[in-house]
Amino acid sequence: MLDKNITRYTTINEKQIILGQTSSGVWYCKELPCNTCEEADVNIGKINSVLNKYNNQMKEKTVKLKKPDVKGLE
Repeated sequence: MLDKNITRYTTINEKQIILGQTSSGVWYCKELPCNTCEEADVNIGKINSVLNKYNNQMKEKTVKLKKPDVKGLE
């Protein structure tokens, strides 16, 4: 038999991290929802490590695409 006085609630925290890319190809975080400052501190560190990995790959690609210094090409 069920007791009608007992009420149970389930809280679902939906969080969506939104990332974007600039026209120059740099990735950045647009939205990072957090409930507390401590949570923000942890999440920002994690997101920055992920974004830095991809932004460093972009730097390596742009360095490799430089034109060679050879006289007479222009």
